[in-house]
Amino acid sequence: MKVQIMSPAADRVDFKVPPAPRLASLEGKTIGLNNNMTGGADIAGERVAEHLGWRYPQVRFERYGGDLRPGRPALSRGTHIDAEEGARIAAEVDGVIGATAH
Repeated sequence: MKVQIMSPAADRVDFKVPPAPRLASLEGKTIGLNNNMTGGADIAGERVAEHLGWRYPQVRFERYGGDLRPGRPALSRGTHIDAEEGARIAAEVDGVIGATAH
């Protein structure tokens, strides 16, 4: 009898994407909070918003992920932001914080 063992891990893909430039200040900015729908990501994003709100009282937050924003595609672990959605988000905010968990 021959046994073949296969790994469920995906092939590694290395992306070389430079980080976005930092904002000079958060004062008066609108920051997007992207929840990737893993357990606890929503809590992490809200905690970041809470702390930034204390330090920068005039910062506003827009939330992205799941069905948190009516009229948008329901984002989930299997449905990610596509190029069109990314362009819409970029037009609405000055910067984005992504929250992942687990």
